[in-house]
Amino acid sequence: MATGPAEKRARIDAEKPDLGPVRLDRGYFDKEFISQFRAAFTDPSLCCNTAISPKDADACQGEIAARPFHTGRLHNIFAADFLRQLKRELGDLQWHERSNDLYSFYQTDDLVLNSNPHIKALRNYLSGEEFVGFMEQITGVQLTRGYLDLAAQRYKPTNHLLCHDDDVQRGKLTRKIAYIIYLAEEWTDEDGGALGLFAQDAEGHPTSVVTRLVPKFNSIGFFLTGHSSYHTVEEVTAGDGRERWSVTGWFYGPADAPEDTQSSPLPPSTVPQPKSLLTLDSEASEWINSDYLKPDTQAQIQDAFLEQSSMELRDFLRTDIFAAVQLELDDNLWAGAAERGPAHVCKYLEAQITAQDCPMAFKLLQFLKSAGFAQFLCAVTSLDFGQASQQVRRFDRGHYTLVHDQAQEPTGLDVTLSLSPKQWIDAWGGATHYIADKDELLRISPQANSLSMVMRDDGTLRFVKYLNHTTKESRQEVSMVFIEA
Repeated sequence: MATGPAEKRARIDAEKPDLGPVRLDRGYFDKEFISQFRAAFTDPSLCCNTAISPKDADACQGEIAARPFHTGRLHNIFAADFLRQLKRELGDLQWHERSNDLYSFYQTDDLVLNSNPHIKALRNYLSGEEFVGFMEQITGVQLTRGYLDLAAQRYKPTNHLLCHDDDVQRGKLTRKIAYIIYLAEEWTDEDGGALGLFAQDAEGHPTSVVTRLVPKFNSIGFFLTGHSSYHTVEEVTAGDGRERWSVTGWFYGPADAPEDTQSSPLPPSTVPQPKSLLTLDSEASEWINSDYLKPDTQAQIQDAFLEQSSMELRDFLRTDIFAAVQLELDDNLWAGAAERGPAHVCKYLEAQITAQDCPMAFKLLQFLKSAGFAQFLCAVTSLDFGQASQQVRRFDRGHYTLVHDQAQEPTGLDVTLSLSPKQWIDAWGGATHYIADKDELLRISPQANSLSMVMRDDGTLRFVKYLNHTTKESRQEVSMVFIEA
């Protein structure tokens, strides 16, 4: 389900709506179909996908995906010509590009107050007693009349919506049922854009997609929201520039008790913990480009850093050191690397570097978390450091990090040594974005053998943007956070 930055809530006129040209296919109101669908949808023991179709209604087809959480789907719900007219009206509206750590797509304003005839007819019907009552009957969930979220989305190639759970509470009401009405015709699995449903581990954290629902024109998908309904809209990969169109939103109901909405704490490994700096017999000149060790150069860097709170140093390592480290960080090393998660927080590889397998990289990492390197940082930032965290990370296609309330990094100096082998293309994604109150402050793209330094204070957050399917290189780096003494 798509979430825009501004979710306008409007109380819908409770008077009986004019159904106009739209109404759910009458076959779905068959009492036996409703009874069978509800029994299956509400059965916690249901473990196999189930198809349920009304009698004497060949066009009507219902199905329930059982794993990892029950997700319903009804096909051929409305007259096809009505949805095509609806799509034409939507195409004439103003569309806004929405892009942040979680998603990238195009969206209309809230359609609750839109007066175009087909949009208005759909809104009136979805919020009316007939359809709301029908949704209650087939899901067993109590819904509140008069409240509905409704917006349209277009996913162009590389657009996506990453792992999330739609669990949002507003006062006495909360989202109860998420729904998606698909408007893309002749869509195939190869085009991407499937609704992916995540399994969960023993702690309730999302792990991987186990069920994928490919968009199908004139169908509606729906599921109950909450901490068990992690899902994603997979990246659109249609090579001919076609777009995934849909109308989405939520039905609301009474808010759950607070104890029913608490999520499990994240694993300790999600946020690397800073440790005391090492004391080594290692000179900076063994590793760092000699130009950056000159007092005059360091003074210039410090002046720029104090003004901007950030700095990027190109060609940072000695050329021979950089080449040697790159040779050691080969595909064989990364084949045994751990994939970090959970999926609603991050997805990337982390390597454990040993002296036996990667002697040069191991020595470099020791130096980077030493008091000697902290002295260099002091010379170019005027800051004294006593601790640092360190990760060796690789981001491939489909990898990312997200801003998450439970995964806040300690404030400090972000120091990232980019080991990406070649020049990075911005269209691939993979840049580090720094934000505050949703405003972007800084964006840093990977550059081979560059060191970036960013002072991140309270209220400033960062994320690595999703790497899309056009990416032709891996983002490799040593990621560190230095904590002031």
